[in-house]
Amino acid sequence: MTIENIGDILKKEISKVKGIVDVKIFNETDKEVLLKIEKEAEEKSLMGLGKVVNTGVLMILESPLVLVALTSMDFDWGLHSSLILKKGYEVVGEEIRDPKKIEALKGKKGVWFMHRSFVVYKDRLVFPKDIMEKICHFEIPAIPCDWECVRCIQGYGKLLFANPSTPSDVFLKERYFGGIDERGLGTILIGVLRE
Repeated sequence: MTIENIGDILKKEISKVKGIVDVKIFNETDKEVLLKIEKEAEEKSLMGLGKVVNTGVLMILESPLVLVALTSMDFDWGLHSSLILKKGYEVVGEEIRDPKKIEALKGKKGVWFMHRSFVVYKDRLVFPKDIMEKICHFEIPAIPCDWECVRCIQGYGKLLFANPSTPSDVFLKERYFGGIDERGLGTILIGVLRE
């Protein structure tokens, strides 16, 4: 099976995922532009508590096949973290989307909820010093695709998706979806990583 065949199959199959409005194959010539946009967004992205690095988009752009999908409010992001806090290479905080896991962590001694669904593990850092002194940084990771269509490439690779920054989202909508600017529509990048 060639990468082109896989691209055609995935376009068709991913289009069936609830909340996916449209899917296009990413043009490799847009990679440098998107990397530049993401780098500029990273430099401006101090959330008040630290730098935000979109490692997910960077990872997806390294895959041999990248697709761009237009999503609606019906898109299910799954239970994986879409934002993590790291000190070096260690995860010291994360967004938790699983209500059962949130309940299990509430009231635990070494845990602090920075937000209703974002937990900081206080025993993994000097708290709050490491955050205030910006020793830690936030990452937006790639997220495994838990979709039915993943089976169509079994044995070839695995699917991951990433959430682009707002400026990248605007670029992708203009470049791939006719500049659509409807409320509730966003973009994701989907990559096929060889197993």
